[in-house]
Amino acid sequence: MAGDIMGVVPKLRGRRSSADDARPDGTGVYIPRFRNLKNKQSGFIRGYGFEGGGGSSEFPGFARKLPGFGAQFKEDVKKNHAAVFSLGSFGEVLARPENYVEIDPEVRDAWGIPVLKFNIEWGANELAMARDMVETQREMFEAAGIEIMSERTHPLPPGWSIHEEGTARMGNDPKKSFVTKFNQSHEIKNLFVVDGAAFVSATEKNPTLTLLTLSMRAADYIAEEMRRGTFG
Repeated sequence: MAGDIMGVVPKLRGRRSSADDARPDGTGVYIPRFRNLKNKQSGFIRGYGFEGGGGSSEFPGFARKLPGFGAQFKEDVKKNHAAVFSLGSFGEVLARPENYVEIDPEVRDAWGIPVLKFNIEWGANELAMARDMVETQREMFEAAGIEIMSERTHPLPPGWSIHEEGTARMGNDPKKSFVTKFNQSHEIKNLFVVDGAAFVSATEKNPTLTLLTLSMRAADYIAEEMRRGTFG
């Protein structure tokens, strides 16, 4: 959602390049949420995490951050290739009435069906969280002695890096939710929504395993209800 930062680990500079991004054990790191757990953070609620990695990659994307040209430039790219490390921050976006989707009154897809129109912007909580992300990522790099090559200090546009979630809230009360705990529509008994739509908000965590778990539970429920003849 917010900033990212890239730098060079001095002790690794000059290390031989290898297929680090193809190794089965991976070269990525994940720093889970640490804000607003035991101690409350002033300025915003909820929290964020970091994802990143380092080592050689198929293409040295960091090269565009280096100055120079010619033989010396090539040497600098080679020398730093296996020493680059980067982090990206991901934070929770709160559900707000101002953020919603609607049927576009004008735009239609290739089959003539109206498309969704998204209305979204960052709120005060997200912007305050983003500022803390930027300060924290720089603090970590400086503490680790990583030479900063580049950093983005402002949030990306909404929708840049997301898992689509929301619009079909899960709950027990049909007046306040769209699907049951089995992802079944309250109103249409043979309609199941087994994706991220049931979530109220998108946290800093990847939702894929939870989506798989909810889908498996829904599938078991569907199979049992079919055995009972519930769906006619």
